[in-house]
Amino acid sequence: MKLFLITIVMMMAAMPLIAQTSEEQSIQQLQDKILRQQQILQNLEQQIQARDQKHQTYTENLVNTYLQQPFAEESEGITAGYNKGFFIDSEDGNFQMKINGYLRGHLFFYEANTYTTDSFRMSESRVDFNFYLFKDWHIRIRPDFSVQNGNMLRDTYLEYLGWDCLRFRIGAWITSFSVEGEANPADLLAIFYSPYNSAIPGRDVGASIFGYGIPLLKSEYLADHFFYSFGVFNGMGLNRLDDNDHKMLLGTARFFPLDRTNENVFVQTSVFFRESQFMEDGAALRLGALRNHEAFGGEPDATIEDTDDIGGRTIGVSTGFRYWKDNLRIEGEGMFVNYARNAGGQLSQNYHTLTLWAASLGASYFFPIGNPDNKMGLEPLLKVSYTDIDDSEGDGSASGSTNPTGTMSDVQGQTVWEFVVGAKFHANKHIRFDFNWVMYDLSLTQGLDNSDSRNGGGGLMHAFVFQWLARW
Repeated sequence: MKLFLITIVMMMAAMPLIAQTSEEQSIQQLQDKILRQQQILQNLEQQIQARDQKHQTYTENLVNTYLQQPFAEESEGITAGYNKGFFIDSEDGNFQMKINGYLRGHLFFYEANTYTTDSFRMSESRVDFNFYLFKDWHIRIRPDFSVQNGNMLRDTYLEYLGWDCLRFRIGAWITSFSVEGEANPADLLAIFYSPYNSAIPGRDVGASIFGYGIPLLKSEYLADHFFYSFGVFNGMGLNRLDDNDHKMLLGTARFFPLDRTNENVFVQTSVFFRESQFMEDGAALRLGALRNHEAFGGEPDATIEDTDDIGGRTIGVSTGFRYWKDNLRIEGEGMFVNYARNAGGQLSQNYHTLTLWAASLGASYFFPIGNPDNKMGLEPLLKVSYTDIDDSEGDGSASGSTNPTGTMSDVQGQTVWEFVVGAKFHANKHIRFDFNWVMYDLSLTQGLDNSDSRNGGGGLMHAFVFQWLARW
């Protein structure tokens, strides 16, 4: 018994030592485990670092290769789609082609006594091809596929756009003498141009410099608000052969009161100077709503010399404005042109000069219908124009002509008031239907009432014109 008790006491005394030994072993095992985990983490970090270094080296090699070869072999893809016209872009941005255009047709209704009958007409079918090369070069080609216009090229030019303040263009395009005349037919306020536009520079062939601001003058304000152009042209109009070495000079200064991003809010002044040996129909007045019937010029007896033929020096100056922002559009202009008729060639003798005074003013307002994003709406409009072409030394008393406006040596002249009331219905941003009621008040009728009698007298000529327009 005594021995048993001694044994119990000794075991109880040894238990703390055993427990301490077991705890030390557990701690050692835990420390060993931590060391193994740290080794694993270190190995993983080394592997990640090696992989990152490999990727960095690969990236650096790829960048260096591209820098040595800017036109990378991988950049041969193209993108295509529609954004205000169909486009095709190269991946490197060095080539872009954009295609848009429009179709325009008319339906005419006339009074019973006008010179022509009611009719349909497919007026224009035009496609615009725009090519942008290396970002700074632009080529524009606009053919007209309608038979009425002879399947001709309307605009064809090359221009350099690399410098904002000094750009260059060569080819054929609409000159900037008239605010209304510079607008494409699809963008006119009314359906047709005012009568005076057929007697002033329109599309012509030549070269020009233009830009924003003034070259060599650093001014952010002028760069944002001022535009200029100066061109040298044949001065004979589109698709007409030049008769001599004389040229037409035309300059335009345009000011944007807001800034150039609001390109349809501006005032401008233009001046042109032209020398021509002979220009057939150079001062003709045509009435668009009467299918371009001549209200001045084009003698019915078909003589070689018409009252609208000019030759020699022509000088003109015009001032105009346009405010076309949000839903409101207002535009107008006034001009003076002096036409000489003292050149040789087909003009058999010296004639008195002709003077043209003209002005126009119009306004419209767009009322949206439904969702504004659909661009549906109604746009009523009003427009008035005045054209007076005259020879101050002629009174139309000369004999020998059936033309009410006179003869070459005795021009009585012509005055045309044009009044337009109309509306445009925008079905969407691509389809539009227009209506114009047009009244021409002429001082001399010149065959508009199926009569070519001398001094036929003036009168009111009415036309009701419907237009449909599709653009893309």
